[in-house]
Amino acid sequence: MTEQGKSGAIGRFFRTVFVVLTGYFALVGIGVTILGALLAFVLYKHIQGGEGSSASVAAHLKRQSIEHAVLKIKMDRPLTTESLGERDKLWGALFSETLPIPVDELQVALRRAADDPRIHAVYLDVEHASASLSTLTSLRHSLEQFALSQKPIYVHLDEGDSNFYYLASVGQRISLSPVGGLTIPGPAFQLTYFGSALEKLGVQLEVVRAGKYKSAMESFVQDQPSAETLEMYQALEGSLRDTLVSAIAKSRKRSEAEVKSWMKLSFFTSKQALEKGLVDRIGYPKAWEDELKEASKAQQLVELDDYLEATEDLDKPLLAGGDSNIALIEAKGEIVSAASSQARGESIAPEAMIEQLRWAAEDKNIKAVVLRVDSPGGSALASDLIWDEVRKLNETKPVVVSMGAVAASGGYYISAPTRLVYAEPTTITGSIGVIGAIPKGLKLAEKWGVNFHMVTGSDRKDYLNFGTKSSPEDKAILGESIRETYDTFVNKVAEGRKLDPKRVYQIAEGRVYTGAEALTLGLVDRLGGLRDAFQGAKELAALDPKKLYPIVRYQPKAQSLLECLSESSPLQCISELGAGAHLRLKLLQGSPELWQPVRRLTQVLQNDHVLAYWPGYTSLGQPLQGLSGE
Repeated sequence: MTEQGKSGAIGRFFRTVFVVLTGYFALVGIGVTILGALLAFVLYKHIQGGEGSSASVAAHLKRQSIEHAVLKIKMDRPLTTESLGERDKLWGALFSETLPIPVDELQVALRRAADDPRIHAVYLDVEHASASLSTLTSLRHSLEQFALSQKPIYVHLDEGDSNFYYLASVGQRISLSPVGGLTIPGPAFQLTYFGSALEKLGVQLEVVRAGKYKSAMESFVQDQPSAETLEMYQALEGSLRDTLVSAIAKSRKRSEAEVKSWMKLSFFTSKQALEKGLVDRIGYPKAWEDELKEASKAQQLVELDDYLEATEDLDKPLLAGGDSNIALIEAKGEIVSAASSQARGESIAPEAMIEQLRWAAEDKNIKAVVLRVDSPGGSALASDLIWDEVRKLNETKPVVVSMGAVAASGGYYISAPTRLVYAEPTTITGSIGVIGAIPKGLKLAEKWGVNFHMVTGSDRKDYLNFGTKSSPEDKAILGESIRETYDTFVNKVAEGRKLDPKRVYQIAEGRVYTGAEALTLGLVDRLGGLRDAFQGAKELAALDPKKLYPIVRYQPKAQSLLECLSESSPLQCISELGAGAHLRLKLLQGSPELWQPVRRLTQVLQNDHVLAYWPGYTSLGQPLQGLSGE
């Protein structure tokens, strides 16, 4: 062997040793981290059981030593419609900046508190919470149901925006911090356009669409919205504004005209908000707590977690016997093809979704399925594959859809073949249309000296070449394909919703609607949230509507740490093995938010046929979230 060969062999040996040692120490580090976290959790639970702890407070409440209490719900983190298990909570607390507050826990507590004579009132302390408008609409409905018990609801806002003032207005009295103020312009859509920006880079998109309102790619080819897009968003804004105004006016006992004037003015100092009747008090939370205890003749405030733990026995009379379950399947995020997704994070891939749907079909104890859809759509092919499996499941068991913030385009496509569809009045849905886009670097040669040459015997040479403009014949062929997909979409909606296809064509055209509008058009059946969908599922499955049934979720095969490490980075494994995709680590989000749509464009264009609703940027929140059975 030559000296050079010996040197190369030695180098490879040391590199191999280095890789092995690095992997070993990475495994040791992860193991120590996991073990430490588990020990910390065990210690935490042990401490909770000590004297004076919150668990001790819960134990006292169980023994009814507290006869007069106010249920305090502190909202200082994001709200989520996803349920979090103990493992999720532990790992989320360790590896997530903010552990979300599950709305279903708030709703369970409110249901129990309404009938619990020990609870005299509910107090919402809203500090730095965040949530989509549809999530707050669902929570507001639960608060309205609680109010039927004739027990007061008190609310404190550090400061308020349109969405959280809408939630707070359900309270009998609203307190506002002295320097907090209110910012309530109402619904506001800010649409961002990149046409000139991409052109300066030398890139253009050739867009073919079916549906004049289908504006998913408009942001990348124009510098301002089209007339159709403006019409659509103005209708959306008007419908959402009417929903907020009507609810606030009714709760605050003001005229709708006055509430509209509040939103037109938009900005209020705390003093101005008090003078105009938007709030009832200015002050700090601690003093407010003392006042509301006196007003409700209560002795102390009980925290949410303590109350939930203390009142588990209250549900026992409501529990249904037997083996009847209701399955909950969540379809959250963009719909992507299996080839372009590993089904991790906020995305919906056919393989993973079909696996869950078949599980629900095969489990004899599952009597009905609630499909929670929170998606703007995506791949037409992936949507169709999921649609077919939803259809087959619905033929054997009732499937009820609960729409979240957005269930549009592909998100609506997969909802269509079900027996009952629920949407919040503020849900964004519809967008029955198809769009295709061909990215072209027509000016890259001129601007950057990058040239492209295509060698092929195909007549689609111009279409395939990134550096040349597609021919009229290319676009015509793509247009025919897009139209065929559009016709399929319309006919499947007509079949699932039992509508005349002609009627669907009239209301389709890629247009999006609020849930309130969709109800009048027959695109959804009822207005309501996830709890209402469970009630609908029990109704269709001939289950007792007054009983609570176990809600079951699909449990995928557990993945070992070594299996995870063979496919992902150590950080991803810690996140995915511990807290689930919705609490995964967020370490690579340093790029400017403005360019997120451009980065996502490459994902959207992985398929020629796209069923996607482009929400732009909106103040309505992120458009793009045991026993329940309620």
